[in-house]
Amino acid sequence: MLLTLLASLLAPQGPAMTAAVTDPQSHGTVGDSLLSLDEAIRYARGALPAASLSAAELANITGPGGQVQFITIDAALTPTITVQAPLSYIAGTPGIHQHVAVMGMPDATGAKPLIDGGSVTTVFSLRSHGASLHDLRVASGQIGVDARMAQPTTPATHMAEIMGCEFRNQTIAALYAHGSGTDESMVMVEESIFANMPLAFWIDDTTQGGMVMIEGERVEIEGVQLGCRANCGGQGANMSMLNLFRSSFDNGVTLAELRRPVGSTQQFMFRIVHTVANCTGTVLDVEGNATALSMVHLHHSDFLAAPGQAALRAHPRTAQFDIHGSEMHFTGNVNITGNLASPRIWQQNCRYRNGTVTIDVDGALPNLLWNHYDNCALVVPATARSPVAVRSSQLVNTSVSGSSFLAPVTLQGCWRSGGAMNGFATETNAAPAAFLGTTTVTPAEPQVGTSITLATDLPFGIGLVWDFALSIPRPSTTLEPVRFYGDPTTAIVLPGMVVFQSTTVVPIPNTASLAGLEFYAQGIALPLLGQSYAPAYHLPRGQLLWLQP
Repeated sequence: MLLTLLASLLAPQGPAMTAAVTDPQSHGTVGDSLLSLDEAIRYARGALPAASLSAAELANITGPGGQVQFITIDAALTPTITVQAPLSYIAGTPGIHQHVAVMGMPDATGAKPLIDGGSVTTVFSLRSHGASLHDLRVASGQIGVDARMAQPTTPATHMAEIMGCEFRNQTIAALYAHGSGTDESMVMVEESIFANMPLAFWIDDTTQGGMVMIEGERVEIEGVQLGCRANCGGQGANMSMLNLFRSSFDNGVTLAELRRPVGSTQQFMFRIVHTVANCTGTVLDVEGNATALSMVHLHHSDFLAAPGQAALRAHPRTAQFDIHGSEMHFTGNVNITGNLASPRIWQQNCRYRNGTVTIDVDGALPNLLWNHYDNCALVVPATARSPVAVRSSQLVNTSVSGSSFLAPVTLQGCWRSGGAMNGFATETNAAPAAFLGTTTVTPAEPQVGTSITLATDLPFGIGLVWDFALSIPRPSTTLEPVRFYGDPTTAIVLPGMVVFQSTTVVPIPNTASLAGLEFYAQGIALPLLGQSYAPAYHLPRGQLLWLQP
């Protein structure tokens, strides 16, 4: 199925040939009876002429046309390839096409072919936006994939791709994406696993007018010390970034960190959506500088830090930041800073638990709306210069401390239960009762033919209706104050309204065609008694539902 899909996507490039790898050694011997992986890579690039190959080797290259676009490894025939030296870089024939896919074909048990990197410095190298790896297990080696791409002559329409792969036991990093000069190194990672290594993604940007980017979708990172290290020292008007969607990080220290030298002008962004990170240290450690914008856009994710550690740490306070947070659950400390040039600081519809939330901003006025603070301390230190307004939020066992007369803290229309107000901290139009409810939807990956459970915890006088909609793969997260993770044009509203603590069980039809579809379950909360202190409507954080066969 995957071969058919890729063939249809690549059809405009001309007839495709397939090279079937049969040699258990990565390089083998040119002219023997087996076609090695390195020989196939070089042949696809035009670096190894057909005249150099034996008839037996050429017999493994089939199909119409004269260009290899698919290099296949059948696990039933070649279950393991031992890497003797770093493989030649993957790219198509210059001037003709750059589309080359190295594809594993699982055996009858579902096992993917194993590429055993041993102690080599690098296993795979990607040098084209059209290079891709599919359905491979890459074990050991110092670096699993080295990715560096030159700036294309025309804007790149796609990224190099790693899909359905497993990376384990690399000693430095699984994926090293880097660039200098005008390089534009961009890699998409989909439905892949990273385990037992010090570093999964390494972004190293020293470009001048270029960029380095990794985008992950449904990535599982397990037992990895650091999910992503981003070193951004680039110069220019472009933006380097890590995008992470629908992913998880478990049994590791830190999900991601940014480090950048003084004087770097390249913008950098962490955009993380629908991701759960359970860390033994700080979850996201972002170091900015005064000359470049560091963007931290976090949406609909769970960040759980170790006790006493930070779920989000942006520093130093002299750096320029653009920090967005919505529908987030933070467990641990949250430190938000920004210098006078910082354009936007907003946190909306988030939940903070068991930590100190520090707002130390000199630039944009923090926009804090519809947030929950549970067992926290909300602190504005003496160094802050931007006043902090906390609007229509709920604070439970949370103290509020303002130490800067230039940046007083005001709770506007908030409900507070427990916790003291200290220093330059005041309340206006305090709400007489709670008004923000929460919802829970389980399981997140139900099987067709089973059911899902919708649960609510709503204050008195608040009602809620449920709706389901097809999920939006890349939701617009810049909208304020409401963001949609399901397409409203496809929404189906369940009949009736629920109040207080309710449980609703919704059966899923036992229809095979539903498997693989993704929906978003969303509650719409409304004040039923005309409460002036409650929002006219509120969208508690819902849940993605990915239906399984």
